[in-house]
Amino acid sequence: MQSSDRNILNPNQSSASARKQELFKKLERIRMAPDRLLEEYAAGERDYRGFNLSNLELNGVDLQRINLSQANLEGIVLEKATLTRANLTRANLCGANLRRADLIWANLHCANLRGANLRGADLSGADLSDADLTDADLGGAILPDGTIVLTSEQSSLLCGKLRKLPLKPSK
Repeated sequence: MQSSDRNILNPNQSSASARKQELFKKLERIRMAPDRLLEEYAAGERDYRGFNLSNLELNGVDLQRINLSQANLEGIVLEKATLTRANLTRANLCGANLRRADLIWANLHCANLRGANLRGADLSGADLSDADLTDADLGGAILPDGTIVLTSEQSSLLCGKLRKLPLKPSK
């Protein structure tokens, strides 16, 4: 069956796809208060894909297994937060404060971590493949392979070292 035949049989498919894209764009603009996020999370909600949580302060929170893929987390403060096995694929974490955060086995594939503070963060087993770590501060961080960064230099100065590391966890 040709593609044009499929559209004749299901004319709503393309309009449903357009509606889905429109809904996703609206979700990107949704701004959620920290208290509401924590209440929903405590009630079992884990899917915050595409939400706008920029500039929120969530110090020390436990958000294990949360799905924040494609979320706008620019400038968010998650100092000492537990984000074990969190899905942060394609999330915008530009300028985020993740100091001493637990990001063990987190998925940060294609995440924007430009200028993020990752000092002392635990990234053991995390997937950093294709993540943008330009100017991120990784001083004291534990990298996916267990290496500890013993410098406070920006990640752009550590590029050679980061390129040599397996930034995707082995299975």
